[in-house]
Order: sequence, then structure tokens, then C-alpha cells
Amino acid sequence: MQRFTGVRTMGLIKSVLFVIAGIMVGSYVLNILIHPGDALPRNARMGEWRNAQVRPACYEALEDLGDPQLPKLPAGPHHIDFGDFSRAVQLTAASNCYVVTQRDAICDPANRAWIVDYLGKYFGKMDDMLSAARRHGEPEVAKVRELWSSYRNRAITYALDNHIRDGRLIKADFGWSVPKALAPMLERHAGAVDRCPVRTAGR
Repeated sequence: MQRFTGVRTMGLIKSVLFVIAGIMVGSYVLNILIHPGDALPRNARMGEWRNAQVRPACYEALEDLGDPQLPKLPAGPHHIDFGDFSRAVQLTAASNCYVVTQRDAICDPANRAWIVDYLGKYFGKMDDMLSAARRHGEPEVAKVRELWSSYRNRAITYALDNHIRDGRLIKADFGWSVPKALAPMLERHAGAVDRCPVRTAGR
């Protein structure tokens, strides 16, 4: 009888531990879904994204969404959702500020973490829109590519290639979530020396 009770007790303990583990894993996954930046690497290069100063520095850019050099809806018939278009404009305005206007911000670990996380959103939206466009054929894909080829988008691509060439962004910064569009640049400049200014104590 005692042995049977002991087996039941062990079974109950295992069940409780299983439930607790499930709750912990579920909480972690939920947090990552809400805050993808928490899944990024943590090391000397990658700081706490919540402490990024580049975000408030670029608030003004997000207030100027009438900038004529931001993406525009293409002429002629298309199936581009206006909500997706608005998000593309917002992501482009912010990303342009983070990597073009605030060029050296990426050298700060907290800023780098924020920028890497935001680039995931930028390229993720681009990929989502291209994927949706493929259901309507190549002409629709061309329309979406046109939308994502504004002056600001091209400036972002140029700046990112320079940042990667100068070792300011490396593949390891993205962990397991390297944007497909950046993979060729990261491979081309693999092993690049970090050319960020040397940070001194208190900076």
C-alpha cells in the first residue's frame, strides 16, 4: 500500500512539474511573440533594446510621414492593402532614421539591439507583402517591389550594406532570424572588422 501511495505521489509530482514547465515555456514564447527583441543575442555587441536612445531620437521622423521620398502606392490597378501600405511607410521612415540619419547610433549596443529587432519587422513586412502579391501574379509582385523601392528604401539598403561592410552589423547580431534580403550582404562581408568608434567608460 505504501509503495502504491509513493508511486502515486511521484506521479503527481511529475505532473505538477510538467505543468509548471509548460507554463514557463508558454510564458517565454508569449513574451517573445510580444517582444521579439528579447530573443536576440545578449553579448558585448548587443545590449538591452529597451534602453535604446535612437528610438526617441527618431520620433520626429515618424511624425513626418508626408515625406515625398517615402514609399508611394503604385499607379494603376493593384491589390495592395492600404493598411500594409501605411505600415510600409512607417517602417521605412523609422528605419531610414535609425540607419541613415542616425548613422553612428548602431555602434551603441542598446541601439544595435533595437535596430536589429526593427529591421526584422521592416524586412518581415516586405516579405509578407511580396508573398501576398504572388497570389495575383508577377505584375502584382512588380507593383509591390516598386512600392519598396522608394528613395528612402534605397538609402536604407545602401546604408545597411555599408554598416555590414564596416562590421557594424554581423550575422551573429541577428541570431537565428537573419532577414533573407540581408543574407547575401552578410555573406559577402563575413569577417569584416568592426569600424565603430572605440567606446570609452561612461559612453
